[in-house]
Amino acid sequence: MAASVSPMPGLQGPADDSSLQQWSLTTLPPELFLTICDYLDAKFVICTLSEVCKTFHDLLCDDSTWKIRLSKRWPKKYPPVEVLNDNLFNWKKACIEREEQYRLWFNWRNNMDHIICRNGLFASVDVVHLMKEGTLLASGSRDRYLNILDLNKLDMENPDSVKDAMVLSLNNAHRGWIWSMTSHGDTLLTGSWDTYVSFWDLAAGGTVNQRVKCKSAVLCTNFDQGNVVAGSYDKLVYVIDPRAGIVQERRQHKRPVLCMALDDNYILTGSEDNTISVFDKRAGEVYKTITMEKYPMSMSYGLGQLWVGDKCGQIHLYNARHGQFNIVETYDVGHTGKITDIRHSLGSIITCSTDRTIKILEPSCNPGVITTLAEHTGEVAGIDFQNDVLASACSDVSIGIWRPKCDARV
Repeated sequence: MAASVSPMPGLQGPADDSSLQQWSLTTLPPELFLTICDYLDAKFVICTLSEVCKTFHDLLCDDSTWKIRLSKRWPKKYPPVEVLNDNLFNWKKACIEREEQYRLWFNWRNNMDHIICRNGLFASVDVVHLMKEGTLLASGSRDRYLNILDLNKLDMENPDSVKDAMVLSLNNAHRGWIWSMTSHGDTLLTGSWDTYVSFWDLAAGGTVNQRVKCKSAVLCTNFDQGNVVAGSYDKLVYVIDPRAGIVQERRQHKRPVLCMALDDNYILTGSEDNTISVFDKRAGEVYKTITMEKYPMSMSYGLGQLWVGDKCGQIHLYNARHGQFNIVETYDVGHTGKITDIRHSLGSIITCSTDRTIKILEPSCNPGVITTLAEHTGEVAGIDFQNDVLASACSDVSIGIWRPKCDARV
């Protein structure tokens, strides 16, 4: 039976008000309205359509709408650790980020600008760090150079534009390899094999505010409520006050401290001794020691999850909710070398490896591969990811940068 369609105004007389009301979005059955929304981007539906009127807002504010949408599109368990209280998890934000990350990376050659930067680099790059919502990129390399790029000035189709985008380039930033970086506000922190932790004031043109000497090479660093925590080759964890220097040394491991993550409650350090030490900041003591079969190379901590990359190319998921830090599962995602860095968010898990690849993974249990980036010709030593901008450090004397094309942002 053919559907009855009201005549368009001006063709067969004035339209009947009742027929116009019949076709209004606000009068559609909720199930049909939500079915239509399934064909629209979550970001548009949540940020724009839900603000049109109270009816739309009421229909679209229910968390179950977005939980169902996520489970239909990606059936694997998400988030990968159980959410005990939906009020503590932002399902709308999760849906937006998952769809955005999948859309950008699944067809990244059409959606992302990409460049491999080599200008101003003379040795293997070991660390990259993004700041200011992904607009500034710092890098440290084995030639002792500290470089900072303004990505707003970088022409992604012209590698020579690196010269114009260079904000800072210091060839004597350290006397050893620059191995770790972190930042807070306008302060950039670098740790080096020369045993020093350096504090750089970017607001003052990159001047050094302070240098603190440790007893051995500094392999990982992080800011912690005004202080700095550093892990070193001499098996120690240092707590540094930028004004007073080293205020505490803790021996929590039997071999070098390779990676670190922290929050308001815990400081996690991974070591070549095949352990992860969970230090309780309030109690002032080691709360738990996790023993691994292969030693951890990198870790990403947050959202109640701890993801760890090991020296054999596997990633491990721990449930970190309420201080549990219990193993959930170990996954082989296809890397054939060491997992040198890992980043996770609501929308993706990103790993890099000595096998020369970067993988963008689904942020779920048993994460599937969205795409594999094989643009480098050497070992990928590290990555950073901020505001949809991805940067990589590589032993082939280069930095990789991926960022959304202007017309790819929804």
